Amino acid sequence: MTVELNNISKSYGKKTVLTDVSLEIQTNAFAMLKGVSGSGKSTLLSIIGGIEPASAGEVVIDGQNVSDLKGKVRADFYRHKVGFIFQGFYLQPQLTVGENIALMGVFAGVSKVERRKRAEELAQELGIVEVLDQLPAEISGGQAERACVARAMFMSPEIILADEPTNNLDPENAKNVIEMLQKIWRDTNATMIVASHDPMVEKYASQVITVKDGRVSSEMGGELATMGAPDRQALVQEV
Repeated sequence: MTVELNNISKSYGKKTVLTDVSLEIQTNAFAMLKGVSGSGKSTLLSIIGGIEPASAGEVVIDGQNVSDLKGKVRADFYRHKVGFIFQGFYLQPQLTVGENIALMGVFAGVSKVERRKRAEELAQELGIVEVLDQLPAEISGGQAERACVARAMFMSPEIILADEPTNNLDPENAKNVIEMLQKIWRDTNATMIVASHDPMVEKYASQVITVKDGRVSSEMGGELATMGAPDRQALVQEV
C-alpha cells in the first residue's frame, strides 16, 4: 500500500518540526525514517499513522487523501489499514498480555471468542504464548515488544508503523525484534515504516529516509534488504 506525503509541515506554536515534506513510500517497502532525537522522525510517523494532524499538506494512502477523512470513517480507515507499534510499549497495565493484543478487536466489534483466537494465533507466531495471561509488569522487555507487535498486527493491517522499536531493548533482543519485523514484512507483504536511529534497522530497510532539521531525503536501503536468508544471517553476525 503506497504512502504519499505532499508538502507536509508541522508546528507546535512557534516551533516548526517539519517543513514542506514530500515523499513517496511504495507498496511493500521496508522504509526507515532515520534521524537523531528531535529531528522530527517520530512526528512524521505519527502524521502518517493519523495520530498527529499535519499543520499543512496532505497524506495520501493507497490513493485516498486521508487528510479529508473525519470521525468514524477516519477511525475505521486507520483501524483496519494501519498498525502502530509505539515507543515505550504502551501496554495497558490492568489488562493481561492477551487482552492488550486483542484491544483493537474490542474497538472493531470483534467477538470475545474471535479476539482470543486471534490473540493466541499471533502469540504463537511471535513466541509469547506462555505470557498471554500475565500482566505487562510480569513480562520482560522483549516479550512486551512482541506483544506490541502482535497488537499492531491484530487487524491484519496493510501498513505497519514502528516508533523506535529497539530503543528500550538490549542488543540481542533488539536484533531479534528487527529480524521479526523483517519476517512479518516478507510474510504479509505489508508496507513497513520504522522510525529509528539504530544502524541495524538501516541494513534491513529497502528505503532509507533521512529526517534532518524538519526536512527529508530518500535513498535505497541497506545490504540485507534483498539478500537471501543465509547471506543475511551471515552479515548480521558480523554487525
